[in-house]
Amino acid sequence: MPHSPLQLLDGLLDQEDMETAVHRFVLGGPFGAEPAEASAERLTHFADAGGLLVETSHSYARGRAEAAVGEWLRGNPGTLGVATKVGHDTTGADIPLGRALVHDHVRAALGNLGVEVIDVLLYHCDDPARPVAELADTLVGLVEAGYVRRVGASNWRAERLSELAAELVGRGHTPVASYQFSLAEPDPARLEGSLHADSAVLDVVREHRLPLFGWSSQARGFFAHTGTRQVNGRPDPYDTEANRARRRRCRELAAQLGSRPETVALAWTLHHPGIWPSIGPRTTEQIDRSLEARRLTLTDDRLDWLRNGR
Repeated sequence: MPHSPLQLLDGLLDQEDMETAVHRFVLGGPFGAEPAEASAERLTHFADAGGLLVETSHSYARGRAEAAVGEWLRGNPGTLGVATKVGHDTTGADIPLGRALVHDHVRAALGNLGVEVIDVLLYHCDDPARPVAELADTLVGLVEAGYVRRVGASNWRAERLSELAAELVGRGHTPVASYQFSLAEPDPARLEGSLHADSAVLDVVREHRLPLFGWSSQARGFFAHTGTRQVNGRPDPYDTEANRARRRRCRELAAQLGSRPETVALAWTLHHPGIWPSIGPRTTEQIDRSLEARRLTLTDDRLDWLRNGR
């Protein structure tokens, strides 16, 4: 029987192994900043390939992204679960995470998406001026109000994430974490305030057994290209000497396996239990290339070699 994401998603977020009919990829993309037909083609292709979850934000595409995803969800109810984020305005700037404002944005998101319940809601940022307990109360209140099923946070410092996880786990809610995570470790000075899942964050994730959405799981196309490039007119945060060496090793292994370097890099991410790689393909062909990563079995020695060159 076809899987139902609304039946499977919550349980699978807490499992390391999944049914072969589904997969751990999360679909992102330029929803709201492209023709609706392009978004619909990828969403349909992703769902048909066993996808469970599409990811967006209340702020993406200057506030248009949720409505663009919602247009497809209304025509395909129950086909994909949805994760969205609150905490940025439509320019991408952080906003205060007061309870009333967060609830207002969540209610607006429900209308934009055309769903009764949001499957995963994430704080897009922290609000360090507020106690973690207050921010946890707001998330629990959203669950108790029936607005969301799962909650979590993106781009929080490790110590604050640890406090939030303890608050929520103590109340029966295992939060979802969302950070940059890939074989390529970015230059933090070039990530413009977003955070990479460094060793401190990963320690928190392991301690509390948190599912982790790993955005930019293919390093914004770094492994698919050669040479120096810019991203959105700025220096590529992944273009470092260490990452160029990792890319060379991916190309070497891809040649041996009859694959592509970006697929090998994504397979490295998939070999980390509990990580849900977020992909941002522009075409259905790029979705298929990402799905190929499931077919690549990498030994522990190869995983270490890809990362560390030894």
